[in-house]
Amino acid sequence: MCRCSLVWPLLAAVVATGSCSRTPDERPVEDSRLKAATDVFWALNERGYVITKEKPGASNHGCKPYEYLLQKGSARFRLSVFECGDVEQARELTAHPYNKRVDELLRNRQEGGIIQRGPLQLILRFLEGDRNAVPELVNLLEKL
Repeated sequence: MCRCSLVWPLLAAVVATGSCSRTPDERPVEDSRLKAATDVFWALNERGYVITKEKPGASNHGCKPYEYLLQKGSARFRLSVFECGDVEQARELTAHPYNKRVDELLRNRQEGGIIQRGPLQLILRFLEGDRNAVPELVNLLEKL
């Protein structure tokens, strides 16, 4: 069998799903098992992060805010979680040009990122410690 005949069905599957950037084990945004801020809390707790809940700032976009401090080893993070009404509202918020720019800056500096999981928008910011822990946590949040 020609290798070309094996490649074309695979290429068609990639084009049909519309995603070349998603890793094989990354869940689509809509299929996330995270539906509430408490789901994020417990998922990270189960993976060895020490988490404390903080008083959140006000939200001006209609999503309910939650604020957490995370630590694993020497790395400390602030995680803002916004519970939106549905997946579409969270998608619009995350896709806003301002949020896209902030996400780009955080990721380029390896200081965090803005991630959508289901009806949630997650804003991760590195505070101190081992900066190598940032990509690991971003990848974990994108797979939940």
